[in-house]
Amino acid sequence: MDSTSRRRVRSIRASQRGVSLIEGMTASVVLLIGLMGVFQGLIVASRQNSSANHATRASGIASQVRGALDTLGRDRVIGVPGHAGLLTGAACAPSSEVAALTGGLEKLKPATGEVWSVHCIFDLDAYERSATSANRLLPGYAEADFDRYRRVLAMIEKPDEVTGVPIHQVIIVVSWMEMAQRRYVRQYVSFYDSGPFGNETNVEI
Repeated sequence: MDSTSRRRVRSIRASQRGVSLIEGMTASVVLLIGLMGVFQGLIVASRQNSSANHATRASGIASQVRGALDTLGRDRVIGVPGHAGLLTGAACAPSSEVAALTGGLEKLKPATGEVWSVHCIFDLDAYERSATSANRLLPGYAEADFDRYRRVLAMIEKPDEVTGVPIHQVIIVVSWMEMAQRRYVRQYVSFYDSGPFGNETNVEI
């Protein structure tokens, strides 16, 4: 084999090594991109799972509060002449920080011709922190839930459109912080006046 042929063979081999190196680098980049996509998907799935767990727990807390209010009854929640209810008095005028925990309910205004008002915003967490265990709405509420969630009650008072009977709608708002944003879960319970000048049944509903 002459010198020219040798040079040609060496050139072909060098070119093949260069192509192999480029192919290897390309494959590595493609693999890296694929792994990044997998890891990103795992992070997103983990966040969504965590968000769903928090929302589920918040819904459970709101349901417990709604059940406790229903058990307590209208007279002890709203109050009757001579006896103050849970949602009466100075506790219904919280700070602007607590009011903001309703997620905008504090800013609601009736439209033209509507007759209703946000009658009370109540910091349930603050109440239960200071109340004795026997007087708490949820005596077994976990300390971990106190740290994670905030519970606020908002009461809207309006007359029934047909009978004029007062209706008090209590909105249970449970919120928590997630990814630097506050998330909310809301549930509702309504109380109707059960007296002789209310629904005339003397049965609380």
